[in-house]
Amino acid sequence: MEIAAAVIILLTGIAFGNGQYPVSFLEPNCGVSISSYGNGNAVPMIVNGRPADMFANPWMALVYSGRSMCGGSLITNRFVLSAAHCVTDDHTDIYLGEFNRSTLTDCSTTSMPNAIQIAVDAYIKHPLYVEATQNDIALFRLATKVEFTDYVKPICLLTNYNLLNYVTTLTATGWGDTEQGVPSDVLKTTTLTQVDRSYCSRMFGTQVDWSHICAWDYTSSTCRGDSGGPLSAKITIGGVSRVVQFGIVSYGHRTCRMMGVYTNVLHHMNFIINAVRFADF
Repeated sequence: MEIAAAVIILLTGIAFGNGQYPVSFLEPNCGVSISSYGNGNAVPMIVNGRPADMFANPWMALVYSGRSMCGGSLITNRFVLSAAHCVTDDHTDIYLGEFNRSTLTDCSTTSMPNAIQIAVDAYIKHPLYVEATQNDIALFRLATKVEFTDYVKPICLLTNYNLLNYVTTLTATGWGDTEQGVPSDVLKTTTLTQVDRSYCSRMFGTQVDWSHICAWDYTSSTCRGDSGGPLSAKITIGGVSRVVQFGIVSYGHRTCRMMGVYTNVLHHMNFIINAVRFADF
């Protein structure tokens, strides 16, 4: 993840689910980390960037297929959501509960348990996917179901509300290339601002429509290796702050210095719901 001087900005001005606005999620036990309760330990700043809070992203998935690396997000106890262009013919493993991929144990003043490695036994690409510019979304099915803990937990996916128009800033997380041109060992995060899709459409010469999100920041962006990772925002629902996924890292400029295009998750919720329902056997 290319980061020059990122600041995490979480959306706190939206409140739903107070009786007037019943909200449903794909997985009810979602989007809350131990850091959300204030028990996490903030990671200090690094040169030209900011690592994520070690305990704040228990839904993050590290996807290894052969020599390629992508990100993803745990959405149920059996499925990881990622980009279709991350699917390969190679054996694929998913790492959950990961923070520093160069070490066996992640430590600060307290330690996280070792990351869980689970093989992928099936994947479901969007039926209309051809290349990253359209329908760049896929589900990876885990060979075994995972047990939710403080360190492995799903992100929220809204099934009956489209709140994207209420969200200005979105948070991206991943282990992708840094400003040094190499993947990060630790999970990094940056905040991007939604912009009109026409800007991305003109920049890339592609059709960027409601199935996409166009976002950027003056000083940072997602990059190679961040593909498939979540684009999210924290919203308050029923008095509880939850992290909700709105996008998937899809494609951007080769220099990783300009706007990026992200798959709009809410646009593809029917595909996600049907895939989870019929492939979980």
